[in-house]
Amino acid sequence: MGVPLEAGRPVRSRDAGAARRVRFGGTAGMVGAAILLCFILIAVFAPVLSPYSPHASNFTPWQPPSAAHLLGTDDYGQDVLTQVLWGARTSIVVGVAAGLLASSLGVLVGLVAGYTGGWIGEVLMRLVDLLQVIPTIVLLIIIAAFVPSLGLGGEILIIGFLSWVWMARSIRSQVLSESARGYVEASRVIGMSNAEIMFREILPNLLPVILANLVLVVTGAILAEASLDFLGIGSPNVISWGTMLSLAFSTNAILYNAWWWIAPPGFCIATLCFAFILIGNGVLAMYAQRRGSMAQH
Repeated sequence: MGVPLEAGRPVRSRDAGAARRVRFGGTAGMVGAAILLCFILIAVFAPVLSPYSPHASNFTPWQPPSAAHLLGTDDYGQDVLTQVLWGARTSIVVGVAAGLLASSLGVLVGLVAGYTGGWIGEVLMRLVDLLQVIPTIVLLIIIAAFVPSLGLGGEILIIGFLSWVWMARSIRSQVLSESARGYVEASRVIGMSNAEIMFREILPNLLPVILANLVLVVTGAILAEASLDFLGIGSPNVISWGTMLSLAFSTNAILYNAWWWIAPPGFCIATLCFAFILIGNGVLAMYAQRRGSMAQH
């Protein structure tokens, strides 16, 4: 006897729901994507959502949260909620741009070092080792001592060039594994060049690993951007969560018990980074599911 249609429908529905969760990286990945989407919408529609102009400073300073100012005001008489909403733009733009720059460098170095090997690979990996042993915070302090102020472009370049080494090592290990597979040898036999094999054959198979590392690099870039602004070497004319924290601590907001000036930007930084971590875990889960399915077949 066949299975009744009515009995089969719930099973297919559950299977379809499970397939969708796997496709989008499971529950963690979907939650992370939802949180990230909220921040993107806030950044895009900040002019509409913010109750006041981001540069308005004609309010009474140190006001606690109220109906007129939901997150109070700072010592400059600026609305904190407005600053938080506009600060989302800076963190997302710098984090994503610096993350893409770092990922591009990491993928290129890891791909070349893993596939070519020899002295080229050794030189590249020794450079990676050298950069790994230098604490990032020390480099940031040195930059703070010699560079009085950076624009958004400068922040993106500095963070990008300091964040690619871990990704390069991860990509290299994956390239070493892929280089031993049969399709690479077949590509050599038919006369494909090394560049064609690296970028047309190996690179597409690394996309899940690249995406998983990308979201982690973006997370580090967001934290680095907040650190640069907190140290006072970011762009002084750009509103960011790191700048808000820097101003709050420099004006002794803790002594005034102005928690409404410190907690919101700190919470936003932590939540945005948490969202990217969830997305990264989701991508890794999706990749593991895919590898498991390929192993079964």
